[in-house]
Amino acid sequence: MTNPDLKTSTSNPRVLQFAPRVPWPLDTGAKLRNYHLARVLSENSAMTLLAFGEDGGDISELTKVYERIIKVRRDAGYTLGKVLRGGLGSTPLPLLNYTTGEMKEALAALLNEQDFDLVQTESVHLMDYLPLIRAARRPPVVVCDWHNVESELMQQYSEREKSLPRRAYARRTVRLMREAEQRALDEFDAHIVVSEEDAERLRAVNSAAKIFVIGNGVDAKYYASTENGTAQKLRIVFVGSMDYHANIDAAIYFARELWPKLREKKSNLVFTIVGRDPAPAVRELSSIAGVEVTGSVADVRPYYREAMAAVVPLRVGGGSRLKILEAMAAGVPVVSTKVGAEGLHVRDGENILLAENDRELIERLTRVGEDEALRSKIATAAHALIEQRYDWSKLGESLARAYRELLSTAE
Repeated sequence: MTNPDLKTSTSNPRVLQFAPRVPWPLDTGAKLRNYHLARVLSENSAMTLLAFGEDGGDISELTKVYERIIKVRRDAGYTLGKVLRGGLGSTPLPLLNYTTGEMKEALAALLNEQDFDLVQTESVHLMDYLPLIRAARRPPVVVCDWHNVESELMQQYSEREKSLPRRAYARRTVRLMREAEQRALDEFDAHIVVSEEDAERLRAVNSAAKIFVIGNGVDAKYYASTENGTAQKLRIVFVGSMDYHANIDAAIYFARELWPKLREKKSNLVFTIVGRDPAPAVRELSSIAGVEVTGSVADVRPYYREAMAAVVPLRVGGGSRLKILEAMAAGVPVVSTKVGAEGLHVRDGENILLAENDRELIERLTRVGEDEALRSKIATAAHALIEQRYDWSKLGESLARAYRELLSTAE
């Protein structure tokens, strides 16, 4: 699908990162992934960023990574018109929310004035711009970084949603997203996923698709100094974007159904929900004894310093969990549901504690709180895993190798 006359550079490629959001501040998993992979790639690639973003804000850190940054204002998401089009038309709402005339104009103008060897589109949400990229004067290799298999997440959401109208809407969106994902697998030159599980899901749809697994990671050095000498740690933390439906579901279920049982065993425990933009139903959890909801915080490390454990009570899977990796890098033992840790190369009882059900989740949290030797063992092994496999520098180099392979084939 690429132009055979296009001369690419495998040693210093010109890369456009095309993203749904400017990756700053680093307050979501997607932003962390986009920023850190671009940061590592920028050591040997000329990086340009095109993304939706508001005017203003300090993005000085991004100028160290990207040679050029173009921000485009995004229309309001989930408007009545878009919801109706998503419910009645052939394009799913997740794509409608990120497809705008202003972005089409910005992308066309950029491709008209600057040539790229490779365009990395961050998520399938932007796939309706692919014809514009193909029409560039010197068409680049085009890669889709999936972050999640969105139809799978929406399917899980539809199965848990109690509202009949929302469940019906979600089921229709699942069908439309699966159709869009199938088109993406046919039309992009290559695909990047965060786990082998997601790779297998995509191969089941299109066995011929070229897929690279580049996991999520963590800036190990940033979190390495978190540990301190606090004598008794009584905080259990759950960290994540609290406007994301999977995290909302997990926070509410854990706080209302499981937390009271833990407090019966140890009344001085504190459950701290740390994350940006908590939904109203999450904010209401602070009325429960021993539960605090912080909202956005400038630095999560102080909460990790006081934590005896990080809990990941997710009931909806997909992708992999950057917050698990953060806690591991910070020296905090992680207790997670199995679906919460999906996609990570972890070993139950060695570098993490996994639970199959509510009873096991409570039992493992109780154990880690009472057994200092177990906490130390899990935390030490987890930190070793981070250094060996999950530092962004290693993952970024893996992505750079994938680029070199794709570009050498395109020459």
